[in-house]
This record gives sequence, C-alpha cells and structure tokens, in this order.
Amino acid sequence: MRNCAVIGAGILLAAGCSHAERQARTAGEHGAVKGRATATRSPSPTPPPPRKIDCDRVKCVALTFDDGPGPYTARLLDTLKKNGARATFFMLGENVGAHRDIVRRMALEGQEVANHSWSHPDLTTLSPSEVRSQIQRTQKAVKDASGITPTLVRPPYGSTNKRVEHAIGMPLVLWSVDTLDWRYRDVARDTRVGVNEPKSGGIVLFHDIHKPSVDSIPKVVDGLRKRGFTFVTVSELFTGRRLAPGTSYSERTAPPVQVTASPPAGGSSTGPPAASKAPTAPAPAGSAPGAPAPDASASRGPVPGSPAPGGPSPSGPAPSGLAPAPPLPVSPR
Repeated sequence: MRNCAVIGAGILLAAGCSHAERQARTAGEHGAVKGRATATRSPSPTPPPPRKIDCDRVKCVALTFDDGPGPYTARLLDTLKKNGARATFFMLGENVGAHRDIVRRMALEGQEVANHSWSHPDLTTLSPSEVRSQIQRTQKAVKDASGITPTLVRPPYGSTNKRVEHAIGMPLVLWSVDTLDWRYRDVARDTRVGVNEPKSGGIVLFHDIHKPSVDSIPKVVDGLRKRGFTFVTVSELFTGRRLAPGTSYSERTAPPVQVTASPPAGGSSTGPPAASKAPTAPAPAGSAPGAPAPDASASRGPVPGSPAPGGPSPSGPAPSGLAPAPPLPVSPR
C-alpha cells in the first residue's frame, strides 16, 4: 500500500513538473515573439515640413497638377523626386480611393496635397450645401489616404463667385500660366509653354491624368531650372503672407517699392530747394553809392539757349527732373 502511495505521488509530481515546464516554455515563446515584433516595428514615416523660402528674394515657381491621381502620377512623382522639385496636386476626391498609396507618397515626399472637388462640377451651378459636400468629401478622402488635411482649393474650371467662395471657406488657388495641356495633348507644346511662359511668383497649371503632360515635365523642370527658378509648393510660394478664406490667388506679386526723388520733384511736399543768392559784383570806381552794379553777363552776350532780351519766355511747365512712371502691367488673370 505504501509503495502504491509513493508511486502515485511520483506520478503526480512528474505531471505537475511537466505542466509547469510547458507553461514556462509557452510563456518564453510568446515573449520571444513579442520581443521580435517590438524590435522590428519602426515608427511611421511623417511628411517633411514646408520649407521657409523667401520668394520675394528667390525666383520661385509653383507647378500644379489637376484632376488626379491617375495612372501617370507615380511616374510624375519619380521625376519630381529625382530633380528635388516640389509641386502641388489638386485632386478629385473620387480618384483618391483607387490611388491611396500614391496620395500617401505625395505627402511623404514633400509634395502638397490639395482639393479640386469630388467630381469636377462647375461649383457656381450648385447650391451652397452641394458645394460644401463636394469639398468636405474630398477633404476626408485626402486626409484618410495621406494623413494631411488640405488647406487649399482649386475650383474646377477656375469657376467661382461670392456664393461659392463663402460656401468653401478656404483660400482658392487659380493660376498665372494655363498650359492648355488638356486641349492639345502635345509634349513639345507643353514643354515650350511650361518653360517659356512662367514668371517669378507664377503658378503653372498642368494635368497629371494626361500622358503627354507627364512626359513633358522632365524637360520643363530642366528648362525652368536653367532660367534660375526654384520649385515650390503653393503654400511655400506664399510663405510670410496670409491667404484669406474665400479669396482667389493666381500668383505671388512683388511687394510695392516706394520710389523717392532726389532732389524732390517740383510740387512735392518737401517743396523746391531753397534758392541761393548769387554774389554781388563790386560797384565800379566812381559810381554813385547805392547805384546798381552793371550786369556782368551783358558784356558776354546772351547765354546759349536762353531767350533773347525782350523776346518771349519759353512756354510749358518747368522740367521736374523725374519722368512720369509707366503704367503698371495688368495681370492676364
């Protein structure tokens, strides 16, 4: 009996040890897996911040692309990344879902993501609630894909009015150069317009849903860089300036420069310069005290260019020394 008890206790002890060993082994395996998962998990990448570029001093241009993302957008991003160029993408919300990885890549590579409505209607034909729906649905789609909430809107066709501006409640971005790439679909023409027409502070309109447009960008970037341009996003273009909600912007204009005349022009607030007194010639010997001195110029004859004695005086206003300022050029948009 005693032997049976001893044998039974031994079996229980062995079973308990075996169970304990299994628990320890399982815990160790879970710990190892958890440790490996912790070791391999890397922090999620974040988009780079906008650069601080003074486009009043630097020759800046903002390339913008509408209606994407599409089948050629990834190749366009390759070109921009290779050249260290940044641009702005005004996207349609209905296109974002099929290209979420492309939209995320835009943000991570420092490109600006922006809103171009959900389905490209003329917003001026919609009610305020319909306008808000077009914008808000796109805001959500872009935010979900990229992690970034757009701050800029480009109304389709550039069509807007006070009612649309109020309904959107965000700054509206138009353009200073319309390449018309959607109409001509011609690489050579897109390149020529894209290189030659931009001016400092300009915003250039392309469409990344058209293959010829994307094909032209390597030469456009190269040509503009040779002209001394720096490629910026729209938000970077307006660094240092507040973009007001409901206001449309087509370019960054240079700040006004105050011009002053030296000496001040006639009729200016500072008045004409004080007249100086000519030295009085000494009276000749023998003249009466108080008698006027003779005109020294009489013996030299008339000064060239002056009116003859007794002749008529020249007509017209006296020259001020400051030519009238030419009229300021009017922006085409």
